Amino acid sequence: MNGYERTIKFIKGEATDYIPFQPLVMQYAAQKTNTKFGAYCLEPLAQCDCMLGFSKAFGLDSTHPSGFAYCEAGAYGLQVTYPEDNLPWAKTHLILDFERDINLIKPLEIEKNKAMMNRVEGVRLYKEKSNGEVFITGHCEGPLAEYCDLRGVSDAFMDLYDYPDEIIQALQIIVNNTKTWIKLQAEAGCHCMSIGDAVCSQISEDMYVEFILPLHKQLTEYIHSLGIYAKFHICGDTRRVIPHLAKIGVNIIDVDHLVTNIEDFVPLLGENQVFWGNIDPVSVIKNGTPEDIRNAVKTLIDKTNRKCIIAAGCEIPKDTPEENYKAFLQAVKDYS
Repeated sequence: MNGYERTIKFIKGEATDYIPFQPLVMQYAAQKTNTKFGAYCLEPLAQCDCMLGFSKAFGLDSTHPSGFAYCEAGAYGLQVTYPEDNLPWAKTHLILDFERDINLIKPLEIEKNKAMMNRVEGVRLYKEKSNGEVFITGHCEGPLAEYCDLRGVSDAFMDLYDYPDEIIQALQIIVNNTKTWIKLQAEAGCHCMSIGDAVCSQISEDMYVEFILPLHKQLTEYIHSLGIYAKFHICGDTRRVIPHLAKIGVNIIDVDHLVTNIEDFVPLLGENQVFWGNIDPVSVIKNGTPEDIRNAVKTLIDKTNRKCIIAAGCEIPKDTPEENYKAFLQAVKDYS
């Protein structure tokens, strides 16, 4: 059973040889395959070769054609710096004065933007070169995370209070652009679309329900209309968000390690819904012992009643010992 087959069957609740193993690896995969991270972000073929090579060598069931959070932001006009072998970064934000700059959030000509089309090309290459053996997950930033990339987190949160009507309009423009990008990635061959809206854990449940949940529902329904699975990744303590994601039908709900009671939410999962996560990527996977990892995997499987794709709560850090990563996979096979 290959990674694609294992994942599809698992989501559907069918028998698998073991639980899908899908830790998020970007910088770690680049490190282990001697790929410069700048090339990983900007060159679809370099990333594809890196991820497929890593998947084959280290037992990863999925690929994730992303690498940095500023891909869409650059299309809106944010100036992004790309180091040769480190994470891209921006010197300043794009929206510095709300009333002056908010109109910079506008419909995008995605097919004319090289960085965004690189991700589409990355999906196409994964589809072409993986021979159907891995689960291909496309990726887009969620609306609030994208707005924060352009505005800055503190100012973005103040804008929710100061300019609620204008923010709703701007976030809808972002979602409309995202739908176009989702469609392009789906047509290129992804099996699932991941929406990364990390900062949603930093607002109240009332604000999430008022401003963001309707947009997440739109995106989920649109992803399903294209015949692919919907996956949401929100960093941090998402206990107040998980029930809403389950209710709108998200297929794969990423759960960070800060959610310490994941077992309480298992009854909320319906047909074709599973969790993803949620082992601490630093204290357990990077800095723990193989025995720590084995115990964490067994505990997670027990807590979730085998309803969780096994991963760390977020990205596997660079310099994680190889013996720890291999122990991670072996524990999944042993305890499934």
